[in-house]
Formats: sequence, C-alpha cells, structure tokens
Amino acid sequence: MEKVDVVVVGAGPSGSAAAYFLARRGVEVLLIDKSSLPREKTCGDGLGPRSIEVLDKMGLGGWLTQNGSYRCDRVRLFSNNGDYFEAGIPSEDTAQPHYYITSRKDLDFKLAETAETAGVRIAMATKAIEPVRTGDAVAGIVVEDESGKRQIGCRVIVCADGTHGTFAAKTGIDCVKPHAFAVRAYYDGVKNLDDCINIFLDDKIREGYAWIFPTGEQSANIGIGISTRMMKENKIDARRLLGWFMSEKKTHPIDLSGAVATIDVKGAYLRMGYGRHDVVTGGLVLTGDAAGLISPLSGEGIAYALESGEMAADVIKKALDKGDVSAGGLVSYKKALDKAFLIDHRIYEFLRESLARPSLMNRAVRKARLNPDFAGKFVSVMMSTARPFDVFTPKMLWRLLGPDTKRG
Repeated sequence: MEKVDVVVVGAGPSGSAAAYFLARRGVEVLLIDKSSLPREKTCGDGLGPRSIEVLDKMGLGGWLTQNGSYRCDRVRLFSNNGDYFEAGIPSEDTAQPHYYITSRKDLDFKLAETAETAGVRIAMATKAIEPVRTGDAVAGIVVEDESGKRQIGCRVIVCADGTHGTFAAKTGIDCVKPHAFAVRAYYDGVKNLDDCINIFLDDKIREGYAWIFPTGEQSANIGIGISTRMMKENKIDARRLLGWFMSEKKTHPIDLSGAVATIDVKGAYLRMGYGRHDVVTGGLVLTGDAAGLISPLSGEGIAYALESGEMAADVIKKALDKGDVSAGGLVSYKKALDKAFLIDHRIYEFLRESLARPSLMNRAVRKARLNPDFAGKFVSVMMSTARPFDVFTPKMLWRLLGPDTKRG
C-alpha cells in the first residue's frame, strides 16, 4: 500500500501552501484534487499585502510581475449615494502596500507547481472518498481516480477542499452552511481604469458589495458578493443583481457602457466567519475556506488560505516529530487560528451589518473623503490588512460619528 506522512485534500491556495511548507520541513506529502489544473475558480482574484508576503516566502514574489498580473496601489470605495474616496494601503501596515489581480486559474496552477518543485507528490483528478481510522487516529485515506478506488496510508490529513467540500463531514465535523454568495465575470471594454481596485457599497447589495478589479488597461474582473440571509429575505437573484450593476449603476469615473463579458457569469458560495465549527480532530485539520476562513466584511479568502496553510504545516510537523497527531497533539493549530482571527471575524460581522445601513454607509465614506488618515485606516480594516483592534480606537469612532472636519 502506498504510504506518505500527510495527504492534503484540495489544491487551492491553502492546500498547496500547506503541502509546500510541509515539504520544505522534510515531510512526505501527497497533494490530491478532484479536478485537473489549471481550472476556473470563481473569485475576485485580488492578492493583497498579506497574500504577497506568503507568496514571497514561497519564492513567488517575482512571478506576480512576470506573469502580467495587474498591480493596484490604491482603493476607491463608493457609498450608496455615489460619493467616494480614494486611499492607498497605509505603508506602516505592510512592506507590500499594493494589490495584484491574478486569475485563480493561473494562481492555483502556479502554487501546485511550486509545491511539486518543493518535493510534494501531486495526484490530480483524484477524489477523496473517506478517511481510514484506527480508533480516533487516522490510518489513511480512500481515494478514487480513473483507475478506481485505492487506499493510501498516512498519519495526518489536511482538509483543504473549500466551501463546497464534503470530506470534513465524513470525519464527523459538522461544518456550517455558507454565509454568502458571489458572482463574477471578466469584461473587456471597461473605460477609465487606473491603479485602483473599486468597491461599491449600495442599498441594493446590503451585507455585501460590488467590485471592479482591473486586469488590464480596459479589462476587469467585475462581480458582486452578498449575504445569503439578504438574498433569502429579499428574494435576490445575484446574477440579475450583477446585470443591474452593469447596466444601471452609476460607477463614475469607471465607464461600463461598452463593457462586454468574455466569460459566462459564474457563482460560488462562501463559508464566512471563522469559529463556527471545529477545525481539528484526531489526525485531521481544516484550512482555508473549509475552515470558514473568509472575511465576513471583505470576502477576502486567499490571504487566510495561504496563512492557515503555513500555520497548519508548522503544527503538523511538530506533532509528527513528537509522535502525537491526536486532536490534543494538533490543538495548537486551532489555538493559533483563534489568536490570529477569531475576534477579528466577530468584529467584521458587526461592521458588515453596520455598513448595510445606508445612512452609516454614506457617512463613513464622506468622513473618509474628508480625512485622509481615517480613509487609510478604513481601507486597512475593509481589506483586512490591519487588525480592527489596532485601528478602531475611540478617536477613530469619533471621526466616524462626530461632526465633519477637514484637515488643513
């Protein structure tokens, strides 16, 4: 029987990152995915400062510029009434104060390729069927490919199969239902694009937003993300909502009048709000979207995926060395995630609901337009480049809720 130390299920950012960092630590790893790469993936495609920092560790910092990724150095955020402000990513938050727009089709392929170069064994078009257990411990995994089912021996499984993955449920973990839904397409003929990623808050997209992320001088990834609760309560069809945005929403200075879709609109559910279900059991950890690691405020998922993959690799390596890959031996992974993300995600949920109120939405954007310092902090939290508790001080709240003031 084939044997490895760790099997990683899912070759998205978190799975490939976990596999890469495990291999670099001397662990024998098999990375499997039910699909073949490259493949399309519904996503906004934005790689922010946190993602770039992990990619740098993987030796991929230069790849972002070499593969033609579109670089954005600023954020333009619109309110319900058409008001907007622009702000750069504050440089004190990161050594990489910019975004790259890179398709997930290209990114996921490159990450898996990088993991393979590091020594990871790759098996695409291979579906994870169920874990093999001996008591509470993992003894292996049953997989299926074109040649049929087979068993692979392993000591740990990393479940990185995303929001739609079903493998975690087969281990006894009851994952929460998705909290949001997003649709997007790629468009040509988009005029007046610059080095800004564009975010639109709107009364029609409460608990969500629309985006225009440039992919070229006149091309963009355009989409909408919205909470499933709002969709259900207001009977919203997200694809029709995107159609409204493209044809009726005022997006000045961006001109969508001549925009033409180059790919069919695609949609995907998002499991947001870390901390709603277990992420560790005996011999198994969940990473990325499977763990609910998507920001409830921005929908950011790639940074959390890459970071959780690296964090999981660190804990798994230590557990393997100690000979204890039980739930107790792996629990430090959950503790690390809790410390890094749990409180932040509860705050993001509160902010998402607050910004769904048009009056506060408009007021916040107006304040940001009048106060550059506030604008930078707003962007830092909105785009998850700074922790909310490091930004939302009483003074900042006064800037939001107090009288309008413009710095001279």
